[in-house]
Amino acid sequence: MLKNYFIVAVRHLTRHKLFSTINILCLGVGIAFTMLIGNYVIQEKKVNLFLRHAENQYLIKSKWKVANMGIDITTIAPLAKALKENYPALVENYYRFNPFTIVASAGEKHFKANVSICDTSLVSMYGFKLLQGDPQHAFTNNSSAIISRNFALKLFGTTNAINKTITVTGTANKQDFIVSAVLETMPYNTVNQIVDKDGYDVFVPFERNRMFLAGNNYFDDWNNFYIVGMIELKPGVSPRDMAAPVNQLLNTRLPANLKGLLQVELVNLNDYYLKDHNGGAAQQMTTTLLLVAGFIILMAIINFVNISIGTSTYRLKEIGLRKVFGSARRQLIIQYLVESILLTCIATILSLFIYEGIRPFFNQLLNTHIEPVWQFSKTQAGWLLLFVTGLGLMAGLYPALVLASANIIHAVKGKIDMARGGLLLRKTLLVVQFTLAVFVFISALTVSKQVTYFFNKDLGYNKEQLLVITAFPKQWDSAGVLKMEAIRDGLLQSGVVKSASMAFEVPDRVPPVTTDLFPQGGDKKPIVVPTIAADQYYAATYGLTIKEGAFLQNNPGTPTQCEMVLNETAVKALRLTAPVGSIVRMPNGFNCKVVGVVKDFNVTSLQQAIGPLAFVPTRVTRSYRYLTVKLNTADLGNAINTVKKKWRELSPNSPFEYTFMDDRFQSLFEAELQLKKATRLATALNLFIVFMGLFGVVAFTLARRTREIAVRKVLGAGVKNIIGLFFRDYAPLIVIANFIAWPLAYMTTDHWLQHYAYRIQQDLIPYITVAMVITIATFVFISVQCYKTAVRNPVKSLRTD
Repeated sequence: MLKNYFIVAVRHLTRHKLFSTINILCLGVGIAFTMLIGNYVIQEKKVNLFLRHAENQYLIKSKWKVANMGIDITTIAPLAKALKENYPALVENYYRFNPFTIVASAGEKHFKANVSICDTSLVSMYGFKLLQGDPQHAFTNNSSAIISRNFALKLFGTTNAINKTITVTGTANKQDFIVSAVLETMPYNTVNQIVDKDGYDVFVPFERNRMFLAGNNYFDDWNNFYIVGMIELKPGVSPRDMAAPVNQLLNTRLPANLKGLLQVELVNLNDYYLKDHNGGAAQQMTTTLLLVAGFIILMAIINFVNISIGTSTYRLKEIGLRKVFGSARRQLIIQYLVESILLTCIATILSLFIYEGIRPFFNQLLNTHIEPVWQFSKTQAGWLLLFVTGLGLMAGLYPALVLASANIIHAVKGKIDMARGGLLLRKTLLVVQFTLAVFVFISALTVSKQVTYFFNKDLGYNKEQLLVITAFPKQWDSAGVLKMEAIRDGLLQSGVVKSASMAFEVPDRVPPVTTDLFPQGGDKKPIVVPTIAADQYYAATYGLTIKEGAFLQNNPGTPTQCEMVLNETAVKALRLTAPVGSIVRMPNGFNCKVVGVVKDFNVTSLQQAIGPLAFVPTRVTRSYRYLTVKLNTADLGNAINTVKKKWRELSPNSPFEYTFMDDRFQSLFEAELQLKKATRLATALNLFIVFMGLFGVVAFTLARRTREIAVRKVLGAGVKNIIGLFFRDYAPLIVIANFIAWPLAYMTTDHWLQHYAYRIQQDLIPYITVAMVITIATFVFISVQCYKTAVRNPVKSLRTD
């Protein structure tokens, strides 16, 4: 019996090649896109799952009651350790780290390295795989280091690096470490990429580390809230159980200036990447893509249902005869479900080729790596088989029920009972398709418009032709600042540099370093102001507008006073009526003289409004991270080579690492750029499926109304009249679809736009544009199809039965 079902199914599919092709193509595109989205979502949800006991591990996040007080992903330096020491029955383990970008050397090889100064529980707590070394004692002593596989190859040309020496040049001293373990390349995870998406090359212990802040008890200081902290709880212990212990430690250990300002939140590592990292961008992207995949599959199913019911007249006599000869309704349903599943299986084979064809583009679109078909696991293959079977059943169930329940007399005569609402159903399904297409199209235009606004908005500074060089060596003392100033001045003599500036920050984030400043008027509560250490050339290099006074002269000042430059928002917050020359006080008794005011400019993503900002001289802070040079030539390739050559003359043992400021700015909107590309792709696929379905519906409608069209032509109807007749059938559907989609699209996009402090104002242009494009495209589509039938000789059409 099953064999007969397949034989009949194959005959039906081959007999109606056009409609079978439409269904197979639409389902193939939908299945391929769903596989891509499904694998991407699974990959995103797997982040951190490979970590040992990840379900019990938590990141300690900080919620400060004062704006700009600290960073949410860092916490009080000794807190994680104190929780383990004071509550061993609740806390199994802890891990803390502090990242730095410095120079690591082996012999005459010098490379930029992302270094993580961390607790020695790194490997044992998370179960990272080692190529070399003992997993239980990856750090053999306080002078040992763990390096990554790639960095071992870079430094030594081999992964067999145990007992080899690397020299790390920190901000205070150089220090030699003996390699005690080599890490295998690890998947993306929160432990290694939470601060820097590129991860870390070298891991060294906290204890006896004198590369940074020499002489300070930096990692045990309860005033230090810039350390990433994680804890592993005992099985059965929940974050709620830790609330009282955390509050107890904060109340007893925090210094007076921090008490009452900090609230700690424990975020499980299984949830952090999707829900918290980068503002939950991963969760937003996966949700959006899942909805898009759902829309596309739904539209493909609608096409299948529409075409199957619309072409049912071709099979009514077959159905009638089957019933006359004793076929049960159940057998007819099985027959049509077998046909549906067979067609879906064929579409799946096609989808595998489509999947592989667009996979590289999709990888580039989302900056990811989705595995090829031949690397699917048995589990993935099983899920795909289950999905395809379910899809075939969903697509074929309703047509099967409708056809199997046809009246025997009407079926034998080849007439379908339209009272069942078949025509109304087809039109309703077309309205759903048009609604989804209009909704996605409007959303895509709005996203594109907002992203374009990002890159066209006046940021308050000029990011063009700015080369940002990582400033090495990082010698954070007076001698180191003078040395870096000499390198800066030397680059100015290269002939391709217009201006250059040394600073601790560039405009790609809100500075984590802050200064407490008292407003004028005798207020006892200071305002926390993010602060950038910079030299006197910062404003000229970045093209900042000086509103009053002058920029820093890099004067170190006196033991109790230094220079400071404020932005307009800071001036308002401090209530300075005559800012230039004013003295602003700090809680520690150190004062600053305001020597200038700069126009507000964006230092981070446009999701955040411009806040108060201050500049102080690098000679006061004795710290720096970047040299920014403004190139004076359009020949960027030659300019970079010239700067690189000059850099090697001035700092021969330091790597030349650089980025362009416009690239750094673009990276701030990586999620939005990906969403823009994804919605464009979704719009294209949705429109493709809609018009493929419309093509099928119009095709079988024309076939059924061939004699009607011929009669109309005999009675004097022209080609325009025939085309207009068909277009009038579909124009109301487009109007209804727009009527439904417009408010849905407005509410959705308006909710999305609320996440940005600087955003476009919605208007009717995208909505009218989409309505016109859909209407014109539908008219053209119908006209092309109707033209051939409309110009056909009516005599031949009237002879057709």
